[in-house]
Amino acid sequence: MPARALFDAARKHLLEQDGVTESFAWYGECWHWSLEYRTRLSPEPLAVVIPSPADLQLALPLEPEFMESLPLKRMKRAIRDGLELAQEPFHTRWGVWSLASTVLDDLQDLIEMKLNHLAKRAG
Repeated sequence: MPARALFDAARKHLLEQDGVTESFAWYGECWHWSLEYRTRLSPEPLAVVIPSPADLQLALPLEPEFMESLPLKRMKRAIRDGLELAQEPFHTRWGVWSLASTVLDDLQDLIEMKLNHLAKRAG
């Protein structure tokens, strides 16, 4: 699937989620202007789409409590690889994935799990 179609599919899925809003945000020299998705359930972004034509990416800030709740053994290797970036020894809480049609559905599932986690935490 071409990058434009993946970009459109990722945006569509994120905007279909109840209470999710989209805006532009500057993420510095690394991610430049990106699309940020937020929900009232958390002060930090739900997800960020980095619209680079050379490497379209999706990034998620991940809390340790959420990470511990994930069924890692049942997840595809490509998803686990991105999750590893948000754990020790790396000094970031962000999971990052290059978007490809083969991981898009699994990332959509991960976003839904994150939304469910945030909703439970919010009560």
